[in-house]
Amino acid sequence: MSTSIILVVHNQLAMTKRCVLSIRKYTDPGSYEIIVVDNASTDGTVGWLRAQPDIRLLEQAKNVGFPAGCNIGAAASAGDRILLLNNDTVVTPRWLSQMELAIGSDDRVGAVGPLTNFAGYGQTVETSYHSMDEMQRFAEIYNVSSPNRWEEKMKLIGFCLLVKREAWMKVGPLDEAFGIGNYEDDDWCVRARLSGYKLLLCRDTFIHHEGHASFKSVKDTFKKAMIHNGTLFMNKWGFHPHIAVNIRSDLLQPLQSVKPGMSVLEIGCGCGATLLELRNRYKDIRLFGYESEQAAARIASFVTERTWSQEEDIQIPVGSKGFDAIILNDILSLPVPLDMLRKIYRWLRPGGIVVTSVPNRMYVEYVKAYLKPANPVPHEAFLSKEETIDRFRNAGFEEVEMTMIASEETKKHEIDALCLLAGEKRRDEFTAIYFIANAIKAPVGGRKPTKAPVPAGSAKPVKPEEPASESPAPSMPTPAKSEILTESTVTPLTYLPKAQEDVAFTGERLILSSAVSGSHPDVLAEHVYRYRLAQRYCIGKTVLDAACGAGYGVRMMKDGGAISVTGVDIDAASVHLANRDYGGDGVYYQIGNVLQLPYSSESFDVVVSFETIEHVPDGTAWLREAARVLRPGGRLIVSTPNREVTNPDRLYGEQVRNPYHCFEYSLSEFVGELSALYDIEGLYGQTFVGKHGQVAPEWSDIAAAVGGVTTMAGFNPDIIRYYGPASLSRMKNARPAYVIAVCRKK
Repeated sequence: MSTSIILVVHNQLAMTKRCVLSIRKYTDPGSYEIIVVDNASTDGTVGWLRAQPDIRLLEQAKNVGFPAGCNIGAAASAGDRILLLNNDTVVTPRWLSQMELAIGSDDRVGAVGPLTNFAGYGQTVETSYHSMDEMQRFAEIYNVSSPNRWEEKMKLIGFCLLVKREAWMKVGPLDEAFGIGNYEDDDWCVRARLSGYKLLLCRDTFIHHEGHASFKSVKDTFKKAMIHNGTLFMNKWGFHPHIAVNIRSDLLQPLQSVKPGMSVLEIGCGCGATLLELRNRYKDIRLFGYESEQAAARIASFVTERTWSQEEDIQIPVGSKGFDAIILNDILSLPVPLDMLRKIYRWLRPGGIVVTSVPNRMYVEYVKAYLKPANPVPHEAFLSKEETIDRFRNAGFEEVEMTMIASEETKKHEIDALCLLAGEKRRDEFTAIYFIANAIKAPVGGRKPTKAPVPAGSAKPVKPEEPASESPAPSMPTPAKSEILTESTVTPLTYLPKAQEDVAFTGERLILSSAVSGSHPDVLAEHVYRYRLAQRYCIGKTVLDAACGAGYGVRMMKDGGAISVTGVDIDAASVHLANRDYGGDGVYYQIGNVLQLPYSSESFDVVVSFETIEHVPDGTAWLREAARVLRPGGRLIVSTPNREVTNPDRLYGEQVRNPYHCFEYSLSEFVGELSALYDIEGLYGQTFVGKHGQVAPEWSDIAAAVGGVTTMAGFNPDIIRYYGPASLSRMKNARPAYVIAVCRKK
């Protein structure tokens, strides 16, 4: 089995060199061939390519365009797989082997693609590297094969597209009518799905992409090609290349209580991209679609159990009392027409939910449009919050919730002026460009349903009978939201979870074993006490332990009163052993990368992350990802080494002594980084160092932080005195080697 890597180039010699050199460095020798199709370059590219013994050069007398160039290269290739790769990319460790694993996982998979820093349609991961060396360090950590991070997509962007040869032969080559390029990859993906193939996005694989490099010097040509080819695509297929495959993640947010077997209908489903995203999050659900454009409906039928193109043909699932949920997409000329809402009400089962978006009449820019003599905005095209609620209630719905989606481009002085006229209470409405509205059909007997959020993608869903995140744990009081819990409210935990005597300690992922307690009691104490400190904040909460390592901390927090604790770690072996030794009801483990957590937004009450941030290449990105999965006001409890103690001679970004660390923060840098997204409630230090070395503060808050005990699992009192967490509000003449921050999401 081999892969034919095809590059189509026109000038841009420096980028071509960089791409080829990265392929040679980061791809297994003998597993690939490189074919370069040169489109009449004039900058010395041809001469350099001719001198490369491992490149098969196909010279063109004129610029035949990107689609035709790819087809020429594919026709000359010999590999079992064809890889279309832009020359403005830089590949990374294990890039190809991980994509090959994905494409070979199922006969139905026709093509796969990676994540990058510059692409559309959800193939981008946020980065902050400033050089190719930094990028490769980022990718080295990021690229860890994880099949649970492969995700079926409606389309893949063609900057790096790995295709099975049999799929290429069945689907056909790129359509050369798209000329110089743009939308030829969209077109091929449509044909691939119509041929019955799946397209997988490898969220476990990252490569660098410069983006539109070939068009930077000819921007007008690029714009014209976009317009022309977009029209060509619509004429060919009958639907818009972006609108029909748009993923409405905002409409999925209210559907957090999805359970196995639930039925979901999307009205105006296009090609089914939003429903496909729903299936990626929740596997065992029944999907249905309505789409009047028959070409798009045909593509959606590969996602749904049934797709209708005539409204009168819609039928509720056999054996049910109606759909569990209905998504009303933006397909109608008027928002939420009353007659449509009444139909939806009849199609829903009692307790079912409808979700839609509604353009907000009170948005400041629309208000300004109304004031113009020649008003370009039809009055009936928008609704206010009150009008929307009234319309739902007139259709029979009793419970209506509205979420405002604010615009980032509003002008404060204009909103201030409107507030003077309408009142300060309406400020949020003036900034909201649209609402997400969801309404529930009253259950039989009028009992309103409860919603229990389920972390998307978790190894096991929260059981329906378990309480929601704000409910009290059995036999434990529920604290007020503003209360910082004290240790006295935590069930006493004077033991450690079971030891993993058959697991070796490498120095990075701490394990509980007699060998570690004998050789590294200080390290063991530091880690255990962090989890003891975290317990008080986890009572009655849904918790994520990010980079959970061996998993004992997950067990500790669950035993300390959490409703459920999910541990995620990038190391598959650690996750396997954690499931073996620390699993149980309300405890879940999953393979995953903290920079791309496999959970939907606002899934957890608490995120715990100890000694993690220094291991990722981008601390800002990790803190942002932690904030994404936290519910509003949720807590982050995070620790990190203090560079002022561990590496006092190094500046931020310089290589530190620990080879596993990408960087380390000073205390002030750490506080500053956190403050952008979080309000800091408390700072604690561990392993204090003073003028003459290690310091053991005799402070009562150390004992309080570890439960008021002087021994734990055989530790002598000195272990607590030296390594227990103490509040930095008490620290004056010593510095902590480690800092623990307790924060709330802003």
